[in-house]
Amino acid sequence: MKRMMMVTIAFLVFSSFALFGQSYQSAETSIKQEAQDTAAADSKVLREYRGIKLGLKRDVVRSTMGKPENLTDNSEDYKLTGEDMMTVHYDNNEVKAIQLQFLDPKNAPAWDTVVGDAEVTQLENGAKHARKVIAKENFWVSIYQNKDASITRVTISKQ
Repeated sequence: MKRMMMVTIAFLVFSSFALFGQSYQSAETSIKQEAQDTAAADSKVLREYRGIKLGLKRDVVRSTMGKPENLTDNSEDYKLTGEDMMTVHYDNNEVKAIQLQFLDPKNAPAWDTVVGDAEVTQLENGAKHARKVIAKENFWVSIYQNKDASITRVTISKQ
């Protein structure tokens, strides 16, 4: 009888550990899946435009884009298609921010390619705005479009 009782207790203890292990493994799998889903969503944001990305040196930008339309000590404007423009802002001769302005709606990138799954906010004036922060890469990206979609602005910036 004692032996049967000890076997039963051992079985219950083993079963408890097995269930705890499954529960722990399930929680760990869930956390890993959530991290993968977040990383996948973060990967669907605009990080560069026409080869220009945060951290590039000024001379690389110029060799890629050509001669700027306008320049200051801290920024350069580049003409894109039609009236569309790109302004590159520098800090210590490295790209700190990229601002894109599209005046032709057909040239503007799709919202989901700019900010991924970020929530789009409708402003009182009818314009729309969305912003996605990628904290682990220390940057954010946003998109703004006026009410009639005749102006779309995209900003990629270091935090």
